[in-house]
Amino acid sequence: MNFAPVLDLKNSKDRDAIGDRAYSNDADIVTKDGIAFMKQMQNINIIPVIKHFPGHGATKQDSHHILPIIQKSYLELEKKDMIPFVSAIKNGADAMLVGHLVIPKLTMTNPASLSRIFIGKYIRKKLRYNKVLITDDLKMRAIRLFYGEARATKKAFEAGNDIIVFRYNKQKEEKAIEKLLSLYDKNVGRVNRSVIRILKEKELYNINDDKVIPTIDIENINERIDKIRKQCKI
Repeated sequence: MNFAPVLDLKNSKDRDAIGDRAYSNDADIVTKDGIAFMKQMQNINIIPVIKHFPGHGATKQDSHHILPIIQKSYLELEKKDMIPFVSAIKNGADAMLVGHLVIPKLTMTNPASLSRIFIGKYIRKKLRYNKVLITDDLKMRAIRLFYGEARATKKAFEAGNDIIVFRYNKQKEEKAIEKLLSLYDKNVGRVNRSVIRILKEKELYNINDDKVIPTIDIENINERIDKIRKQCKI
């Protein structure tokens, strides 16, 4: 699984949150290039994850540090920022990462990633997307300060995410995770729905616990990326 492609529109005022990970500020270019990248990963048996829905380009704030606020309606997002995501969904996106983006008109005070209303009403029902949903990292400073790890994880689960992402420190967080297990015991049906979505993806990509996957040489990949960036003058 690769947490890419980035389908956010490029924001000229953004220096850190998305930066040069964005293909363009043109929704058509982002759609074309992003879907091509997504399809190529699928062709070589890598699960792509489109991100950061509904689009970080609608704000210049960085969710690594503060909770970005998007003052747009669903219709406004649909006409621009969501175009690449909707197209990717129609083209068979296997998984989607939901951003830590507060949209007062849609999520009230919660970020989209932790909003049951947003995930249930807009992603599952309106877009009819029933594949794997993943949170952005819950250890980002904005989420950590506003909610704390345990509360953020609880809200992410209750919101309907299938996979919850956070950097894990065993000594610090093991007890907090154990407390959250009671949620799963009381919500077996909710857990099973996520398990089924994940198992369907694993089956589609022929992934199982017995299959040995060779270690990826990250340093070599980063060296190749740096060479490409220099050639493209990025």
